[in-house]
Amino acid sequence: MKRNILPTASLAMAVGLFALGATAQQQEGTGAAQDYMSIAQIATMLESQGYAVREIELERGRYDVEMIDGKGMRVEAYLDPVTGEVLPYRDDDDRYDDGHERYDD
Repeated sequence: MKRNILPTASLAMAVGLFALGATAQQQEGTGAAQDYMSIAQIATMLESQGYAVREIELERGRYDVEMIDGKGMRVEAYLDPVTGEVLPYRDDDDRYDDGHERYDD
């Protein structure tokens, strides 16, 4: 009996933490979070377009999505959280781009 309690408790805790994390991610965006498409809606939209969704995260007010296309190629995209439209790719280093060449020493 004790062996059944530990896996059940672990699973319940993992589900609770996942739900808490998803709620926190939806609240950190810049727009009105109540207008955001849910992660499930984003996944359904992409799957209907032929993608196999691997990961969806809400970061910096946009959905960061990793998926596999119909040809098996890995695709990463940023989506508008309200409309689901693809946003232009912006590398995190672009915010430091001042027109000067950088060296990675």
